[in-house]
Amino acid sequence: MPGISRRTLVRGGGALLGGGVLLSAAGCSGFGAPDWDVAVIGAGITGLSAARNLVDQGKSAVVLEARDRVGGQVRTDHSFTSVPVELGAGLIHGSDAYTWELVEESGAETVRVRGGSGGGSSIETGSAPLDTEDAASYLRRMDVPESDWPPVSIDNEPLDRWSATWMHRYELFDWWSASRENHRVVDGYDRILEPLADGLDVRLSTPVREVRRIRAGVELAAGADGEQIFRAAQCVVALPLGVLQAGDVRFDPPLPTSHLDAVRALDTTDALKLVYEFDRPVFPEEPDALGWEQGADFVFWRISSGDAGSGSPEVVVAWAAGAGARDLLALDEGERFDAGLAALADVLGEELPTPVARTTHDWAADRYSRGAYLYVPPGAHDAPAALAEPVDGVLHFAGEPTTGENTVEGGYVNGYDVTDQLIAGL
Repeated sequence: MPGISRRTLVRGGGALLGGGVLLSAAGCSGFGAPDWDVAVIGAGITGLSAARNLVDQGKSAVVLEARDRVGGQVRTDHSFTSVPVELGAGLIHGSDAYTWELVEESGAETVRVRGGSGGGSSIETGSAPLDTEDAASYLRRMDVPESDWPPVSIDNEPLDRWSATWMHRYELFDWWSASRENHRVVDGYDRILEPLADGLDVRLSTPVREVRRIRAGVELAAGADGEQIFRAAQCVVALPLGVLQAGDVRFDPPLPTSHLDAVRALDTTDALKLVYEFDRPVFPEEPDALGWEQGADFVFWRISSGDAGSGSPEVVVAWAAGAGARDLLALDEGERFDAGLAALADVLGEELPTPVARTTHDWAADRYSRGAYLYVPPGAHDAPAALAEPVDGVLHFAGEPTTGENTVEGGYVNGYDVTDQLIAGL
């Protein structure tokens, strides 16, 4: 979805993640002055952009990340085959996405995905939706033919699970219908994280267990048993909705009712990528994407292509979201791969060779994600704004749960927006 506001310029750089990020363990301090101006929880795209902005504006910041890597749901597998494979986010949507700044600064190589660019009719509506109305009911009430409905279910949940007010407020009916070019980062989506992470104090494998609001700001208990203590004047919480809903991070004192209600009101979809490597090309010469239309069980796209007769491999991704993904996740892993392969053979109209390798990642079962990404159900249109309200002037939530956006670009922009407001309030 589109970024709602503009961020300041990111600093240059581009040192490799292993060189620029500080990974040492934190030491405990006394109960005097905080050790940092701001502690950031989560080193996904939002947490990294938040910390980047803070440091570039002269503030001290520490980023606490539960995983052993940065990026959150930007996860590039460089070991699966001869080309990098995206197990999470994989596309830059449109030529005007703010993330192109990071592509330029990192020197990453991109390629346009031929096909799968979407496109549809602009949705003309009359009266505004009812607050509790779902998007499908609203479009029916406005006499919009189903053939003109945006293909939301390809990437997320169907329209009867979305808030009509939310989609109308942010012009998302037309966003989903609009035609736009998609691009891949050839050398790995994680390349664009490099200019953000360069020189930041990031503590990997340091899950936050408890966030305590104290007189001096916040005190975070982190590590396997909460044995590491970090104190800061302010805190940015850039965690996925599923983690917040599971209560994996405790808040003392508890969050206000408004924030708890907001967390409960939002929801996450399921999404699944099945990645296959074949020992020869199987896709037609063009396009690079197949099945990108309303009602498709899978979307397929090619991320590498061998020359015919050369023996070089081809890597193909099968993508499912929403109910289709849940049906697949109910199967054992082998059955999931079989289902994806059968669907690809059906789309291509030919028998396929046995893949020489295959890989996947279950984001719903990932304890540091607990779901793919967010959507806004009927009646929850005010929940993101409620969660975005600072708590006691020191606790600032950020990312998908506060914006309702589920793109890398949205997280990138929001990290800057939240910290611009934080700094302005100091």
